[in-house]
Amino acid sequence: MKYFLASAFLAALSLHPCPPALALSVHGFLEGVAGARLTDNPAQPKDATLGEGRLQVELSQEGPADSRLFFKADLIGDGGEERGDADLRELYLDLSPVQILDIRVGRQILTWGTGDLIFINDLFPKDFVSFFVGRSLEYLKVGSDAVKFSLYPGPFSLDLVAVPHFTPSEIPKGERLSFFNPFANRIAAPGESLSMRKPAATPENTELALRLYRTFGSYEGALYGFRGFFKEPAGMDPADGTLFYPKLSVYGASMRGPFLQGVASFESGYYDSREDRPGTNPLIENASLRYLLGYERELWTDFSVRAQYYLEQMLEYGVYKVSLPPGSPEKKEYRHLLFLRLTQLLRYQTVELSLIGFYSPSDEDGMVNPQISCKITDWLSVASGANVFFGKRDFTQFGQLDKDDNLYLRLRANY
Repeated sequence: MKYFLASAFLAALSLHPCPPALALSVHGFLEGVAGARLTDNPAQPKDATLGEGRLQVELSQEGPADSRLFFKADLIGDGGEERGDADLRELYLDLSPVQILDIRVGRQILTWGTGDLIFINDLFPKDFVSFFVGRSLEYLKVGSDAVKFSLYPGPFSLDLVAVPHFTPSEIPKGERLSFFNPFANRIAAPGESLSMRKPAATPENTELALRLYRTFGSYEGALYGFRGFFKEPAGMDPADGTLFYPKLSVYGASMRGPFLQGVASFESGYYDSREDRPGTNPLIENASLRYLLGYERELWTDFSVRAQYYLEQMLEYGVYKVSLPPGSPEKKEYRHLLFLRLTQLLRYQTVELSLIGFYSPSDEDGMVNPQISCKITDWLSVASGANVFFGKRDFTQFGQLDKDDNLYLRLRANY
């Protein structure tokens, strides 16, 4: 655990000492996951994409004055890599010093915005590798070491998050999935890796995220602000052959509410790439405008549909094209992305059939994720599915994974 977390916990506990006896809640699961490739991939010599067992332990203890201590961690045995690991998912303390203020201190899963697997104002870290290889959807989100203040002063509510220690998103880097090497301008060879330089853990690099929200009848609106860094390595330093995370500010808004017997949503954001505002450095991502439209509806009993349209517009595109080195892959000014999620529940909602699909008409790439899950008993469940990728160019988001199609199987026992 990071030093600031330890200090914060000690200070908070000194203000709220625990009584001799408190109710302790214990939950968790034991899970086995296996995954295998559907196609030969010269960049990935191993046929297995997953082969691991997980034991998750979740503890929750209520304290005085509406305080709560929460802990969640995984012990992992990775058969493919022949090693063991531990993953501290969450460890935080909730406090409510006054009626209109809640404080959460520690490692926590942070999320906001209206998107389903598409994120604009949710600038908190993600694990896209877990999603692409078939781990449970909960592992898409990564914990942040943060302090969160939630204020409820009146008609508006306010969330303010401070993240002193930068945590990046997990993206394909060659261990399980292929990736495009921008320095070599091709898919990376087996064993090839990239060096990634994270921002230093200094006070001036503390990331700040803000959400101001309220309801207007049946609708919820929100304004967002963020000052920190790109969560993916959107900058390249050719001098030392590293990728880095450029400075970023984001200003956005969202609205969500009932529409035509379903629920519609809209979200937008202005991405201010603070290290390349003029767009003259092609090795750092330009500023952009991003929009997301969504609609979901239950068409009949236990069958729901969710569709989304995402648009990303690169700003200063003309300058970007002029400054691009010869032979470098050229991004398009407008990136379009379509999303569809279909869900059917059967047998008294114990069986779930789902289909998730992405398709980008501009990048001409996408992925499809069909899955079936079954609740065998109250404590035992099984899920199986596939991730199928396609794309015409190997430098696009899904195109680089074109040869990483995989099947997976998960068996979970809860306790």
